[in-house]
Amino acid sequence: MELEGNITSYLGMTGTTTAFFNQWNCPERVSVREVGDTIEMIYTEVSNVTLAVYPPRPPARRVFKIVYSCKDGKWNKSEKIYGEIIPSQDEEYEFE
Repeated sequence: MELEGNITSYLGMTGTTTAFFNQWNCPERVSVREVGDTIEMIYTEVSNVTLAVYPPRPPARRVFKIVYSCKDGKWNKSEKIYGEIIPSQDEEYEFE
């Protein structure tokens, strides 16, 4: 069977199709803080992309917050504000 025209006309599709790959998984909310007259929701995301490198590395993680505020009776939502993850410090123990 010979196709005349391009494949999209053969399949009956019109217009253009755009594919988008989301590198990050669904955000996970880790904290909600009330700061003055605002509410901050803090989220982490883990990368869906894995690299074939040696030695293997864990997937990349990033953190962001969204700030909600109520002004003049209307809720306002900020864009994502990205930050850095500060690793927790290990506790030290001493035994006699």
